Amino acid sequence: MMSEDHMAVRPAWSCTCGAAEWPCERARTLLLLTTDRISLAMFAAGWMTGAARDLPDVTPIQLFERFMKWTRE
Repeated sequence: MMSEDHMAVRPAWSCTCGAAEWPCERARTLLLLTTDRISLAMFAAGWMTGAARDLPDVTPIQLFERFMKWTRE
């Protein structure tokens, strides 16, 4: 379960904690602790798709590293 202190603020995809980007490190940790890896990867793919629409200047590689890569580490 995500803390309200670490939620995505769209369309900027910033974190409610004040971090520049969501998911911030704490949000990633909370998600890893509370979500199985397959579900997490599916959620992250959805977030990445939404971010691609909201953040057209961010490259696909940057989006992958931000939303997907950490789910597999």
